[in-house]
Amino acid sequence: MRANLLPVLLLALAYGCTAEQAPAPDPGIPVTACDTAVITSSYVLTSIAGNCTSRGCHKGTGATASSDFTTYAKLKTYLTSNEAIFRSRVISADADMPPSRFPDLSVGMRDSIACWISHGMPE
Repeated sequence: MRANLLPVLLLALAYGCTAEQAPAPDPGIPVTACDTAVITSSYVLTSIAGNCTSRGCHKGTGATASSDFTTYAKLKTYLTSNEAIFRSRVISADADMPPSRFPDLSVGMRDSIACWISHGMPE
């Protein structure tokens, strides 16, 4: 009985492998750049340093003591507790940071930071 079953199984496997095609991608799920982007913490920290800490702000002192962005660990700790505020004030379309006396973050930089946060802030 086993000897008769083996050729049938082999024929079924051979036919199955050549006769079927992979299903088409679901058109309802758009692929975005963030899905495949690899944003590093060093890029984010460099961006934050150039726009948020080098101007005397968000260094963990004075009025911005609660928002210390000087190291990866401190930025991640802040974002873990205040992600919604950060998203609203820094990376949303209506962002009010940096203050108006400084240039706005580029859309690409905001998108990259948002993507990095969405990926769990990988180190």
